[in-house]
Amino acid sequence: MEERMVNQFYGALLHDIGKAVQRAENVRKKHQIVGADLLEKFDANREITRSLRYHHSDYMSSSLPKDSLSYITYIADNIASGTDRRSENDEKGWKWNSKTPLQDIFNRFGNEPSKRYIAPSELRPNVVDKILPSKVMHDYTPGEYSRGVSYFEEGLSAIEFTEEYAPSVLNLVEATMSFMPSSTNMLEVADISLYDHMKLTAAYACSILQYAEEKGIADYEKTFKNGANSFYKKQSFMLIGFRLEGVQNFIYTITSKGAHKQLRSRAFYVEMMSQWFVDSFLKKSGLTRANVLYSDTEHGYIIVGNTNDNRNIIVEAQKEFNEFLLENFGVKLYMAVGTAGFSASQVMMENSSDEYTNIFREIDFILDKNSKNRYQASEILKLNKAGKKDGRECAVCHSTGNMVYGQNKCELCEKLENFSTNIQKQEFFVINDDSNGLPISKNAYLSTVTEDEVKKGEVQGRIYAKNRLDTGHMQETHIWVGDYSMTNDYNSYAKRKWTNDEKGNSIGIKRLGALMIDVDDLYAGFLSGFKIQGEGKYTTMSRYATLSRRLQSFFKLYLNNFAEDKKLSIIYSEGDDVFAIGAWDDILDFVQDVYGYFKKWTDGKMTFSAGVALVESKTPINVIARETKVLLGKAKLSGKDRITLFSEDNVFTFSEYIQDIVFDKLSVIREFFENEQDHGKAFAYKLLDLIRNRSEKDRISFARIAYYLARLEEASQNKDGFGKFKQLMIDWFNDNDEIKRAEMALMLYIYEIREDGYDE
Repeated sequence: MEERMVNQFYGALLHDIGKAVQRAENVRKKHQIVGADLLEKFDANREITRSLRYHHSDYMSSSLPKDSLSYITYIADNIASGTDRRSENDEKGWKWNSKTPLQDIFNRFGNEPSKRYIAPSELRPNVVDKILPSKVMHDYTPGEYSRGVSYFEEGLSAIEFTEEYAPSVLNLVEATMSFMPSSTNMLEVADISLYDHMKLTAAYACSILQYAEEKGIADYEKTFKNGANSFYKKQSFMLIGFRLEGVQNFIYTITSKGAHKQLRSRAFYVEMMSQWFVDSFLKKSGLTRANVLYSDTEHGYIIVGNTNDNRNIIVEAQKEFNEFLLENFGVKLYMAVGTAGFSASQVMMENSSDEYTNIFREIDFILDKNSKNRYQASEILKLNKAGKKDGRECAVCHSTGNMVYGQNKCELCEKLENFSTNIQKQEFFVINDDSNGLPISKNAYLSTVTEDEVKKGEVQGRIYAKNRLDTGHMQETHIWVGDYSMTNDYNSYAKRKWTNDEKGNSIGIKRLGALMIDVDDLYAGFLSGFKIQGEGKYTTMSRYATLSRRLQSFFKLYLNNFAEDKKLSIIYSEGDDVFAIGAWDDILDFVQDVYGYFKKWTDGKMTFSAGVALVESKTPINVIARETKVLLGKAKLSGKDRITLFSEDNVFTFSEYIQDIVFDKLSVIREFFENEQDHGKAFAYKLLDLIRNRSEKDRISFARIAYYLARLEEASQNKDGFGKFKQLMIDWFNDNDEIKRAEMALMLYIYEIREDGYDE
C-alpha cells in the first residue's frame, strides 16, 4: 500500500472512535476532538489524526491543505451515514441518549418491526448467550464503554500505523466496538454498530482515493466538500462479486478409503483458497479487508474504486487463479467474477430499494454469464488434448499423476491427510512461498505455524488466526471456521461405546447420522428483507454487511458452541449451510439446538431446512453426502422450515418434529415402556409393523390394532397406564398426520433401545 492509502485507511477506519471515549467519560467535547486527542497519544501521524479531527464540515480548519485526506474521510462518512442512518419517523432534530444499546439488525427485517436489543459487550468468540438479542433493553453505561475503550487503548499501544498492522487494527475495532451503536440519536434506527459504520467509511474512503488518483483530482476541498452533491451522482464505486463454483462436490466427491482423514482438511483447504483469492486481489489493488462487504468460501462482495486499474487487476486475478485451479483440479473448481459500478446516490438516503437490487442483479447476471463461458478456446483445446491420463489412480480422489512413491494416493491427498490433524490442533496458519505446504494459488502455499512463532515475528507471509480475535502485536487476519470435532475417527460415532446397559452391552442402533442445513430463501432475503418496512428506506449497504456478518458468525463461529460435548464433527459450515457427521442421536440433538438458537438469533424472521440421513459407518463419504443432500432437497421442496428424517417420506415442519414428535409422543412412548414390565421390544416392533401396514382403504388395519392393544391390556399388570397408552395410540392411529408423527417417535425409540452387533 502507498503511504497515502495507509493514512487514509487509518484515518477513515478510526474517525469515530471519539464517540466511544465521549460516552465513556461523559465529556462535553465534540467526538472529533476527543478521538483525535486520543490517537495523538499513540504517535499517529498528523495526516491520520486530521481525518478524526476534521471529518465534519462545520469544524474543518481553513488551513487544511486542498488535498488533505480529511475531505475524503468527510465525504466517505457522509456516504456511510447516509447509508445506515434512517430515521424512525419524519420528526426533525436531535434527541440524544448516550446509554442507547445497539438494536438488533432483524428489527427492520421482514414484514413486522421488532424491538430487540443486544446487551453491552465486547466480541468474544467463545461466548454466544450474552450477545443473543433480547427484548430487554440494557443501558450501555459509561462503565461499559470504559471497559471497551480500555481494551481498545491497550491494543493501540502495541501497534504501529503501518500497512502490516492493518489487520490487527481491524481486529481491534471489531473486538471492542461491534456492539456499540454508531448513532445514539433516538430518532434514528440504531442497528448499525460503530465497527460496521467505521469499516464501511474506510471502504468508501479508500475507494474514493483510488478514484481521485486515477481521475487526477487534486483539489479535494472543491470536489468532495464544496462539490459533494455533484460527486454523489458519479459512478465512482465498483462492487465486485465472486463465486467459487464446485466447492461441495470438491469436498465430498472422494471415496471411502482415507476419506475421513482428509474430509475436514479438504473443506478448510478450499476455504483458504477463497480467502487467499480475496486477499491477493486486495494486496494488488492496495486495499485492506475493510473493503470486503462480505466473504465466505463460495461467494462474496468487495467495494473498490471504479477505476481501470481495479478492473484490470480483478480480471488478471481471476485469470491467474482459474489457471491454477485448472492445472491442479481440472474443471472441478472455477472462480466466477462480476462487477457493477454504482454512485453514492444509489446507496444513500434518496435511493430506492430497487436501486440496491439492481446493483446485485447486474453482478449476478455477469456471474452467470461468466460461469457459462468459463474457458477460452485455447484452454478447451488444452483440456481435450490432455485426454485421460495414464498411470496409477489415487484411491481417494481418483486423480492421476503426482502420485506418492510406493502408495496409492496422490501428493495432494497425502498432504491433506497430514494436514487434517493440524487443523484440529493449530490456530495459526500462513500463506507464503514455502512449497512444502498445500498449494493455494500460483506460487502460494498454506502451512501451519505456532503462536510462539507469530509472537516472535519469525513468520514470513500472510498470517491467519482461526476463531480468535487477536489485537496489537498479532498481525493476522482472523477467520471464523465451524470446525468442532469430537474425533477424526468418524467410525467411532457408530460404535456407541458410551451407551452401555448394566451388563456392558452397547445400546442404540449403530449408525452414523449425517446432517445438512440450508437457510431458506437467503438470497431473496438479502434483496428484499428490508424492503417491506418503511417503504424500503431500511434497505442499505450497511445492513447487508451487518446481516451477512451476523449470519456468518452464527454458522461459522458460534456453531462450535452449539456442538460442544456432542459426539459429532462439523465438516463444512458457511454463511447459510452446514454439513455434519456424528452419532445419530447427537446429530438430532444438535439440529434441534441449532434450530432453537437460530430462531432466537433471527427473531424467527429467517428459517432453515434440514436433512438427516442414517447410514452405515462404512458408507463412502460421497454417498453419505449425496443421500443427505437428497433429503435436504426434499425438505426444501416441501416448503420452508422443514426437516426430512432418514427417508424422503418423513418430512415434518420443525414445530412438528420438536413439539409433537420429540417433546410429546417420544416422551409418552419412553415413559410407557419404562413403566411397562410385561411388554418390551417385541411389543414396540409389533406396533411399528401395525402402523406401517395402516391403510385408509383397508379399515381392517384399524380394527387390528385396536384388537391387539385390547388383548394386551387384559394381560397387563399396569392396566391404568396401558389403558391410557392404548387410547392415545388409537387416537393417533385414526388421524393421518398424528400417526405419521407417532411412527417417527416410535422409530426413534426403537433406535434408542436397539442392540446391534458391530462388524469391526
